Amino acid sequence: MPDPYEPKLTSFSMTPQEQRAVDWALERENSWKVDSLPNEGLSEEEKAFKAAIKGLKQRIKDFHLARQNNCCCYCSLRFQNRTIEQDREHIIPKNKHPELTFSVENLAVACKTCNMSVKKAKTSHLRGFRHGGLRNLNWIGDPCNYNIPHPNVHNWLDHLEYEFRQVGRDAVCHYSAKSTRGRFAYYFFKLDELEIFSNTDGQRGELRSQPLHPTLVELRDAYKQ
Repeated sequence: MPDPYEPKLTSFSMTPQEQRAVDWALERENSWKVDSLPNEGLSEEEKAFKAAIKGLKQRIKDFHLARQNNCCCYCSLRFQNRTIEQDREHIIPKNKHPELTFSVENLAVACKTCNMSVKKAKTSHLRGFRHGGLRNLNWIGDPCNYNIPHPNVHNWLDHLEYEFRQVGRDAVCHYSAKSTRGRFAYYFFKLDELEIFSNTDGQRGELRSQPLHPTLVELRDAYKQ
């Protein structure tokens, strides 16, 4: 299946130093977080590996943000000036397949809600996932093996539609599923909880003093039909 995004996954490559650092990291416990290890007790080579991993993780993140147009790979929330809300996301959980920890094909950028609050280490978004692991690693690029739009395999817009409009502090936010994968993602990532149809939604149901802005009423009513 053609890569739906730019820059292409095939355009990303590790330097020889980064590859050596990854090999070193994968031999350690919690390899994804080796860049947080204290320098005490590390050799000069290991310190260099640690720095290389830190740089690689940032490169991977920047690469995927460019592919995703600075949006969450799952809900399409825009990350404009919201670095603190971004997580590097492993589509196939790294605790199930640690060898995929630094695989650019298995990485994306998600908001903290989708990654940490909803998806976590679940595997129900994967098809044919048996006994805690994959049958073979070629499986990761097969679009038929995912119940959700895969951030690096499927075009998100082929499966979901997202519309958000705001006037002042009034807003309407709506998701529409366009496919079976889109419907699965809608419920799996609890996108209905992100939808806003009135000026009380998102305010825990507390009535606000002003009605929804008139220019948003027609849009709200169209979605409510």
